[in-house]
Amino acid sequence: MFEFVENTSGFRDFFVDVSVNFDVIDKNGTNFKNNISFEATILNLEHFDILIKSPEFLKDINIEANTLNSATYYKYKNYTISNISDFDINLVYEIIMTTSSFLSSSLFTIFEKGDNLSLIPAGYTFLKRLGLEPTKILVKFNNNKLKEILFTTDKSTESISVKFEKFEILKGDYK
Repeated sequence: MFEFVENTSGFRDFFVDVSVNFDVIDKNGTNFKNNISFEATILNLEHFDILIKSPEFLKDINIEANTLNSATYYKYKNYTISNISDFDINLVYEIIMTTSSFLSSSLFTIFEKGDNLSLIPAGYTFLKRLGLEPTKILVKFNNNKLKEILFTTDKSTESISVKFEKFEILKGDYK
């Protein structure tokens, strides 16, 4: 984990290929399995280019957001819709800082085992005694590269998995 942070700190250009898998039960008790996958190129933490790969009905939608000119473009085949938004680079920094502060707070106990980090909510045993099923977060690394973030509980078969097929730092070799 620390080597991953050390290797990515200071960089502002990234390419990720991500697959988010949902295996959850809805309020009616129906098992809901779904997947959304996308590629994203992030330049200077200001320009975001996202290409949706699945599900099929969203495939090939391209979203391009630029915080410098507050423009967002939605593209599909020969169609383009543009939108001026109040999206701000400070929002990106705020999300990163809030997530970092939240995960490093005393709300979680962090265990490191090999290339994996487990984040267990503080008071885990107490919450279980109350009949609650707290969510555990498992962060998997491979060769100092982020591979997967898995949200699970002990008793449930439900899970949400965020798999990083690729997580690359771009060094001038933009796609």
